Amino acid sequence: MNELITLVERNIKSYQASIERNKKYFDYPFTNNSDHYYKLILLHDRLECWESFLRLLFRFKNNRVETVEKQSDMFDKMIKVQTSGVPGFVTKPTIARMLDYMKTLEWRIEELHGIWKVPDDVKRNDELEGTEDVTDKAGGN
Repeated sequence: MNELITLVERNIKSYQASIERNKKYFDYPFTNNSDHYYKLILLHDRLECWESFLRLLFRFKNNRVETVEKQSDMFDKMIKVQTSGVPGFVTKPTIARMLDYMKTLEWRIEELHGIWKVPDDVKRNDELEGTEDVTDKAGGN
C-alpha cells in the first residue's frame, strides 16, 4: 500500500512540475496560443484526478491498515501461569484472545494472498536447495 501511495505522490509531483513549467510560458505578454491553455487545463484535470485517487488511498489505508503486534511471548506467559495453578487448564478469556489474534493474522495472510518471500529468503532457499543460475554455468552475464 505504501509503495502505491509513493508512486501516486510521485505522479502528482510530476504533474505539478509540468503545470508550473507550462505556466512560465504565459509570463510573456505576446502569447495568444490557445493550445497551451488547453494543455494547461488538461494537466490541471489530470492532477485533480491523481489527487482524488491519493485521498481515496489514504482513506482506504486508514480504514483497513492496522498494526499487528507480536503477542506470542505474552500468550506463552499467560498459559504457563494458568497451567501452573491447575495443570492442563487455560481460561476462556485467554483462549478467546488467542483466537482473535489468530483471526487477525489469517485476515492479513488472506489479504496478501499468502505470505510473500523476501528476495533474501529466495536467495537463501536457492542456496539450500543447491540450484544455480544458468547464466553462471554458461559463463554469460
